[in-house]
Amino acid sequence: MAAALSWTGAFLGLHLLFLLVVVLGCYRRERGRGVMRVAVTTTALLMTSIACLAQTVPEAPTTLRVSAKVVAVSAVVKAKDGTALTSLTKDDFTLKQDGKEQPIRYFSRGDDLPLNIVLMVDVSRSQRTLIGDEAIASDVFLRTMMRRPQDQAAFVQFDAEVTELQGMTSDPNRMHLIISALGMRKETAGATLLHDGVFAVTDRLLSKVHGRKAVILLTDGVDVGSRHSLKEAIEEAQRENVQVYSIFYSAWSGFSAPTGVPLPSTDGRETLKRFSERTGGRAFEVSPSLGLQAIFTRIAEDLSTQYELDYTPPPDTVAGRMHKLEVRAKHKGAIVQARDAFYAEP
Repeated sequence: MAAALSWTGAFLGLHLLFLLVVVLGCYRRERGRGVMRVAVTTTALLMTSIACLAQTVPEAPTTLRVSAKVVAVSAVVKAKDGTALTSLTKDDFTLKQDGKEQPIRYFSRGDDLPLNIVLMVDVSRSQRTLIGDEAIASDVFLRTMMRRPQDQAAFVQFDAEVTELQGMTSDPNRMHLIISALGMRKETAGATLLHDGVFAVTDRLLSKVHGRKAVILLTDGVDVGSRHSLKEAIEEAQRENVQVYSIFYSAWSGFSAPTGVPLPSTDGRETLKRFSERTGGRAFEVSPSLGLQAIFTRIAEDLSTQYELDYTPPPDTVAGRMHKLEVRAKHKGAIVQARDAFYAEP
């Protein structure tokens, strides 16, 4: 920068000297008004040169931290007794990024936005006996949720492969036909790609749509053979503001195993709990007192009472990193379900 200014000063000095020579020469030859005319012309040329130089002097480099993209956060708010709070306004919320409160720019209720759902069903060997019950409950749920032309759903089954049986559609009849064929494909033994499935569904289906986004997981929560870790799958869902609602369902859900028969690992429950808590969804377990149909009813209530809060990340947000999010409602005793992090795009 200093070198550029020195060069500019030298160049301007030469122009001034040239102007002085021209003016003196013209004064000797013409005297009077001609001198003024030539001087003005030369001065105009000089000022034009100065303006050009000002435009070509390089500016000091600036460091871009993150673009001013708006971040959307979906949230469900409930009272202590579990009742949804549906009449809140923007002023009833506080939103923090990395511990610092941020102004909420846009605010809307769930029904103002399209709803995009992907239903993911585990069809691995451990789940085969449950598929009939899952198909019936899933069909009723999707017919309930796909009420408007802008609401869409997709259906994916997974075992050792992640298979998209139906891409995003707003036609509940298409979903009905697909669900009726659930699990008919020959089982691919040896793996259950739960993490890879959530990652792929988020990246390939839900990243391409706008509005509210949710994944409904029906599984025992056990992953075998995924290339992506649980952490990576959760972060991918957080990146796209996808709420994961998980349903733990196994042959032993809510029952005690006979004497001498080992129970399945509880790791699956913990996996599903982490998926849901980190993304703003909820984790459920099928039991004699809480059937699959009742769980789907509760998920439908959540998705129907969402809020969306949009804000612009502050200038010091570092691109290419996850940042902590915290959403609270000012209503006394309110419980907020929302994702706890977002990824700042480079």
